Amino acid sequence: MSDDMSAYKDVFLSESAEYVQAITEGLLALEGDPNDLEPVETVFRGAHSLKGMSATMGYTRTAELTHTMESLMDTVRKREQSADSSLIDLMLRAVDAVKELIDDESSGNAAVDVSELVSAIVARTGSGTAAGPVPAGPADTAAPAPVPTADGGALYRVRITLSETCVLKAVRAYMAIKRLGHMGSVVDTEPSARQIEDEAFGHTFSVIVRTREDRDSIIAAVGAISEVDAVEVATEEAPAAVPEERPSEERPRKSVPKLAETQTVRVSIGHLDSMVNLVGELVIIRSRLDRLARDLDSTDLVETLSALEQISAELQHEVMQTRMVPVGNIFNRFPRMVRDLARDLGRSVSFEMGGLDIELDRTVLDEIGDPIVHLLRNALDHGIEPEEERVAAGKPGKGTVRLEAGRDRDLVRIIVSDDGKGMDPERIWAKAIERGLVQRNERDSYSASDIFMLTCEPGFSTAEKTTAVSGRGVGMDVVKGKIEYLGGTITIHSELGRGSRIVLTLPLTLAIIQSLLVGSGEQIFAVPLSAVTEVLARDEVRLKTVDGAPVVVLRDGSVAPLFRLDEVIGSAERRQRMPEASDHIVLMESAEQVRALAVQHLVGRHEVVIKPLSPLFKDLRGLGGATVLGDGRVALILDPRTLFGMGV
Repeated sequence: MSDDMSAYKDVFLSESAEYVQAITEGLLALEGDPNDLEPVETVFRGAHSLKGMSATMGYTRTAELTHTMESLMDTVRKREQSADSSLIDLMLRAVDAVKELIDDESSGNAAVDVSELVSAIVARTGSGTAAGPVPAGPADTAAPAPVPTADGGALYRVRITLSETCVLKAVRAYMAIKRLGHMGSVVDTEPSARQIEDEAFGHTFSVIVRTREDRDSIIAAVGAISEVDAVEVATEEAPAAVPEERPSEERPRKSVPKLAETQTVRVSIGHLDSMVNLVGELVIIRSRLDRLARDLDSTDLVETLSALEQISAELQHEVMQTRMVPVGNIFNRFPRMVRDLARDLGRSVSFEMGGLDIELDRTVLDEIGDPIVHLLRNALDHGIEPEEERVAAGKPGKGTVRLEAGRDRDLVRIIVSDDGKGMDPERIWAKAIERGLVQRNERDSYSASDIFMLTCEPGFSTAEKTTAVSGRGVGMDVVKGKIEYLGGTITIHSELGRGSRIVLTLPLTLAIIQSLLVGSGEQIFAVPLSAVTEVLARDEVRLKTVDGAPVVVLRDGSVAPLFRLDEVIGSAERRQRMPEASDHIVLMESAEQVRALAVQHLVGRHEVVIKPLSPLFKDLRGLGGATVLGDGRVALILDPRTLFGMGV
């Protein structure tokens, strides 16, 4: 590859990954509805664009493979053969091979041989009534057909000029056409769509679009695309007649994924980490300046710091936002995995996803992929029953597995659920006794949810036989360990015969958090505000004693165990004493369990920068890190998940 083309390798790798993902999701959508031509077009155009991009980069093997994929999908598009399961399997094999080839050729290697796969695709293409490339021209069926719009709109000719240095012209043109398609209806292009995709044009092309948007909006939308030098919009004369579209049978259309059009700048995680650290130091210095301003009682300094606080807060927000990534970036790899695994296990499964636009810190997102894989595998292998068992139990033959994300204050909940056979608490309890995890006479002290959590103990498994998927004594303990490492919690809900629901609760970010500062003697501690449900004075709560231990009676009549902070952290003898009259009661919730913490005094709500503890303290339960306060003192950050077992 020439030095000039090497400069475009990162762009190619990023954009080719989008095409590969769109092709994969299009194939899965097509498998669900073989008569829907929309995913066929998505797959066809994705393969065609990859072919052109690969040829431009000099990746000849990738270009050859994607050309055969394009030709095969063209026969499906022309209704010359159906998209049956064998064709989908073949195309998915080809997608996997494309990813391997791109890695191989972009690294300058020649280790991947796809000649047998290419031959198989060519043979399958020849099984249609016509094979081979479709001749380009104005009558090309790939050209966008006029689409009447119900609400009308003006007809415009949008003339777009690309930069002279633009190498991947077809990609930029495709992005411009799709963006205009979102603003209205693309009626035609000059030259034809096929010629544009083959880059058989200079640096200027035109798009005829019918839209209700104004000229300025069109120019702004298209002009925001990288390497677009100029956009001209002129009114276009309407054609003499537009044939009316014959009404067709109305049916729900599947959502076929479209390629992302967000303009991005590639920034390394290392740079983002450095920016977050610097902003964290700025937050600490800001706190120290606030304290100095109060001590000096300087009005001018206070006003200046107020402006600084606003600007630094906005800067902090923007820096944190650069690290936030939609969970869809991780979720979109699971439909293919579930599809393949369900086939291997002989399960009939419908896979659903929700909340794909929920955002998480990139460092958190990168870590949750493996735990979700474990949960989905368990749902398919242990949860969803074989079709005949489901029918015999009065259930639909096809099971449902759902993966969704949602926001709750400063937390994100990721839920994996299924409508399978559920978990049997008695079977789990028997297995736990067998492994020595519990004693038989302790059964009454364990709730169903407590028993379900025993499955997260290392090496715990109820599988009667080992499979390639699960039952090897690993899985849920790995999930629990990873989620707790990220500062999150896991809860398990299940109903025998109805299914299971596993909830992963995670912090939005691992860098800067809102906290409640509390005191015990001269020591200051930070409690993550996301875990605090309420703060009450001593005389605002009802206290009782249950089995010799103090509890707080909640408004709904339930009770929460009460702990004194000085006893929990070990600065006072553990005697389960009632709180003092001057104490404050902090109600905290973790893993759906409410506990009360009695503290000697409240310092207030503060934004703190999390500093990791030394590796020497990595196994110390109850602490989640440390932070530096405005007066230079170090405050330990309490971990609500493990705090209440700390001093026992």
